[in-house]
Amino acid sequence: MSYVIPAENLSLANQERLRGNAERMVRIRLARKLAVPEAQALDLKNPAIIARDEDYVTDFVPVATQAGLAGWLSMPLAAIAGMYAIFANNVPAALTPQVANNQAVVFYGAEILLADAAGETVTYIQFGVGAANNRRAQFSLEGLYGVQNATGFFSQPVVYDPQETMNIQIRARIATGVGARIRLATLIAEPIQQTVI
Repeated sequence: MSYVIPAENLSLANQERLRGNAERMVRIRLARKLAVPEAQALDLKNPAIIARDEDYVTDFVPVATQAGLAGWLSMPLAAIAGMYAIFANNVPAALTPQVANNQAVVFYGAEILLADAAGETVTYIQFGVGAANNRRAQFSLEGLYGVQNATGFFSQPVVYDPQETMNIQIRARIATGVGARIRLATLIAEPIQQTVI
């Protein structure tokens, strides 16, 4: 069963546990895909695989259409009950990013950034995979509107493996004509790399 748990209903320890479980899951999944021993992937001192926060622009938007983007913004919500891509470029055009060969992605929560006057703009989020958009998970976001801080954790993290296409959409409750600002709590697992300065 998948549902959203408002962050304010969770202790900080439980929030860290949910995030930690998502990190462990994505590191193990990638390790199996890359034939890296699990112990090396999870080694705290010298991990073979790390998990980092996402950068919406560089991780999900093609370089050719990144100009002018600064953060999470969905396709414009043009019609009530319409489904709209959570990933959009600066045109705006809908995106269905593909996970890189050496990465895995896990989504473990959502935060509705209520920066616009419209307020309660979406009802739920659906995670699909591939061109057929097979449903991987679905979460109602409406429960987040009744709390002080519209941030929640998913009861089950949603993982995308290397080369999978992420088709993630939201349903509009209000036709605002502009994109919704919904940040997905995301970790990207990848092999540790040396940085040369």
